[in-house]
Amino acid sequence: MPTARALSVCCFLGACLINFPGSRAAEPAVSIRSDFPGGNILVSSTEHSRVYLAPDLRTTRTPWFYWYFEAEVSTPGRVTFIFDRAKIGVRGPAVSTDNGKTWKWLGRESVTYAQPKTADSPGSPEESFAYDFTEANQKVRFSVGFPYVQANLDEFLQANAANPNFKQSELATTLGGLPVELIQIGEPGADKVSMLVTARSHACEALASYILEGFMAEALSDSAAGEAFRKKFVLYAVPILDKDGVQAGDQGKNREPHDHNRDYGTTNLYPEIKAVQDLGAEKQVRVAIDFHCPALRGDIHETFHWLGLKIPHISDNADELSSWILQERPVAHNAPLNFLVQPPDPPKLDNIPSSWYFGQNGARFAITLESPYAQMPDIETARAYGRAVLRGLVRTQLIAEGETRTAYDFAAFDKQQKLILSLGGQPEKVEEMAAGILNDPAAPAPFRALAQLGRANMLKRGKHYAEALAAAREAKDNPGATHLQKLNALASIVSIQTLNPDASPDDVLAALREFEAHPYWGRDTGYGPYAEVSRYFEKKGDLKDALIYAEKQVTSSADWQKSGSMLRVAGLLDALDQKDAAVAKRWEVVALLQPFMLPQPKGKSIMLGVQTGDYFEALTGIPSAALEEKIEAAKIILNYPTLPAGLREKARDWLEQNAPQA
Repeated sequence: MPTARALSVCCFLGACLINFPGSRAAEPAVSIRSDFPGGNILVSSTEHSRVYLAPDLRTTRTPWFYWYFEAEVSTPGRVTFIFDRAKIGVRGPAVSTDNGKTWKWLGRESVTYAQPKTADSPGSPEESFAYDFTEANQKVRFSVGFPYVQANLDEFLQANAANPNFKQSELATTLGGLPVELIQIGEPGADKVSMLVTARSHACEALASYILEGFMAEALSDSAAGEAFRKKFVLYAVPILDKDGVQAGDQGKNREPHDHNRDYGTTNLYPEIKAVQDLGAEKQVRVAIDFHCPALRGDIHETFHWLGLKIPHISDNADELSSWILQERPVAHNAPLNFLVQPPDPPKLDNIPSSWYFGQNGARFAITLESPYAQMPDIETARAYGRAVLRGLVRTQLIAEGETRTAYDFAAFDKQQKLILSLGGQPEKVEEMAAGILNDPAAPAPFRALAQLGRANMLKRGKHYAEALAAAREAKDNPGATHLQKLNALASIVSIQTLNPDASPDDVLAALREFEAHPYWGRDTGYGPYAEVSRYFEKKGDLKDALIYAEKQVTSSADWQKSGSMLRVAGLLDALDQKDAAVAKRWEVVALLQPFMLPQPKGKSIMLGVQTGDYFEALTGIPSAALEEKIEAAKIILNYPTLPAGLREKARDWLEQNAPQA
């Protein structure tokens, strides 16, 4: 068998054929290659159908984690790919069966993650994933994340070449002789702000490219946000800064002597960074956003966040923009958190990041957006997040040093929203406040949608269903309403129709289908509509349809809601005389909650208090469950400090009736 060194060199140059000596006939021979754009892997050793791998660090000083390779098997079978350290993301590896054209996550269930050392176990730093090859000579590509190489950028450029708002030119030529593309979106003007966006200062941070793609696509679009953006800004975009590193499959982070994002200042190692600085001066760039990805897993690295200098107006702008992104993002993902740091004193002028360079040179907004490597469920959601950032920027009043915002900033929006919610039981005041907004021609679209949503909720409470529907539809159809407002309007329409005596089941389901058709709605907003539709059919005596939507309610429940939703399914199964299935569902609830309840509840919160009740209800609804377990569940409730109203009394009454001596 080749030595580990020979295997590593072979794989760096091209393909590594790995034949397992002494293996059984059923075990496949595996060929590993990485000789394609973005490819990166070292093969250290093999044992039968187990392949030991490591990322090729090349000139990177730190043990970074980027890898991307193709495996081909001689015969079908399972192959396990093993890394010596934590090198796999939270959704498992990305996998492509069409030569890297499309990608999906393999899933964390395919992964054995590193185990920390404990008093009872030595732990293990290794991580591995297993893949079942189904055909002889099958080729499958695997990567730590969704790769983005020149072919992906070319596809975007070609798709938008005919857009009248799009211009392409060359920013610079790299040390390796590759051209660096510069995109211009919109036209400069006396009243427009010049904005610069960049990505791939670190070659391996590929998800940032998909975020940036979505950002640019929205800026190019005919949407209300796209048109508003081009009235305020002219955009200069450099989609891939480290072209040499991306092509070679480098890590790019902490490269010797320094990487692209430590090359800003009075002297530059990389011609593309010098060209970015020159472009910034020539175009008088006042907004600069550099798109990145952080480390692979853990802590803030699994969230979107801002990095850069905590210059007061820049930090203020970051918070304002995050607030608007919260209204626009795919709802399962967070708005960026503010992790800006105090500027050094005296200022550092060389070998600094993009955000420091532009922040120290008069920018209104200079920042790094860190997008987690593996948290997005798919590429389209990553693009959607980029669109959300663009829409948030359109709504944000980016202030310079010493400036203050005018009316209709996010603080005003938030204040109006809270006030309308607080006035839910005072219809005259809601109408008065809504009229004040709707009669103001200067009121931006989100404020107008807010007024209509407030009216819809108030009219629904008053059982004026036709008027409530009209108000909710006004909010839904407002082209400038935020993403979250449109979702809330669609959810409101579902709710109104489930209460409306003039609505038919077809009307209810049509409203639900329209809600489901809205992209990226996520579980934060799906729970309510499914629960309401399920209750609607239950009231009509249609228990089968009620069960269908109760099961959908489970899948869209937040973690703390899931057990209650499962108990609702169990209740409907009982009503349908499916007793065994109902008991099985309650056992699922017990299995779900038991780790959080025993030997005592893991924490103190109203959400966990709700779950203590669900645990008790599940056990007491299972005839075969041990009485001791039921008593223990009741005592958990009696000793828990934060509970829904009446739950403690319910547990006490049960104990008096079923275990008076307990």
